[in-house]
Amino acid sequence: MAEEIIPRAQWRQNTETKALQLFARGAETSSWDSCRVTGAWLGLFFFAAFRKRRAIATNNVRLAFPELGESAARQIARRSAQNFGMTACEFMHLRIASPEDVRERASIDGLEHVFECLSHGRGALLLTAHLGNWELMGARAAQEFPLSVVARPPSNAGIENHIAQVRRASGIEVISKYDTGRASLTALRQNRTLGILPDQHAKGPEGVVVPFFNHPARVITSLARLAILSGAPMIPSFGVRRKPWLRDGRIVAKVSPGIYLQKPKKRDPQAREEAVVEGTRVMVAELEKIIRAHPDQWLWMHKRWRSQDDYDNGR
Repeated sequence: MAEEIIPRAQWRQNTETKALQLFARGAETSSWDSCRVTGAWLGLFFFAAFRKRRAIATNNVRLAFPELGESAARQIARRSAQNFGMTACEFMHLRIASPEDVRERASIDGLEHVFECLSHGRGALLLTAHLGNWELMGARAAQEFPLSVVARPPSNAGIENHIAQVRRASGIEVISKYDTGRASLTALRQNRTLGILPDQHAKGPEGVVVPFFNHPARVITSLARLAILSGAPMIPSFGVRRKPWLRDGRIVAKVSPGIYLQKPKKRDPQAREEAVVEGTRVMVAELEKIIRAHPDQWLWMHKRWRSQDDYDNGR
């Protein structure tokens, strides 16, 4: 039985890798505008074809914005799927994009806040989200300062390798989210910026349950822990598409002043955990603010709110 399963799994991974490489080849030989248009249509196809994901996205929008009706929530979810398709195509194009191309497609407002934080020599933690085109924003940011990002590696090694190639071509160092935290602290001690996207569901001990759009949600705490442990500031940094984004799609990233989380005075595990929870609440407030401003550019298709979160919250 085992001898049959292993080759089948390997065949599936090889097929997925070849499909991704074929998709990437098409994106690399296309223009930015072609990638944007193709991605928007792919997003529409995904939204129409995958009923379960469509339902998850629409329900998530209604949970976050209960004042919206079904039609309005569905429209936001549909545009979110289009943005995701555009982002996927543009990301694959990034591997062959020149620095000039990246600068033409993305701009950053507020770079002085990053440089001010880095002047203290403790590094900086970029708080960002799966919003707009986060990959293009990262490629643009890496042109201005040393950038590492924490990311979850795909289970398919071939796909992971291709994604890593694209990010390396953009000058971004990738740290696995499964790292113990040593690599992240090393990056901060080297006075690098460290990008973390904590807007998706956290598994088990990775997170803590706090209100997110007034609903209990398990949120990643690594950013708050690193900020408290290292003394590095948390810098809200979000790149959104310029309107009308279906016809333009350029990214305008806005960087806010750094937020310093207070380290507990007592060397007490409970006090430290309370500080982590409070820091996570501050982080969630920043995420809510940007998502409320641009709801159609956030990734709604994952299970952000889960019944287990209610249970863990004592409900």
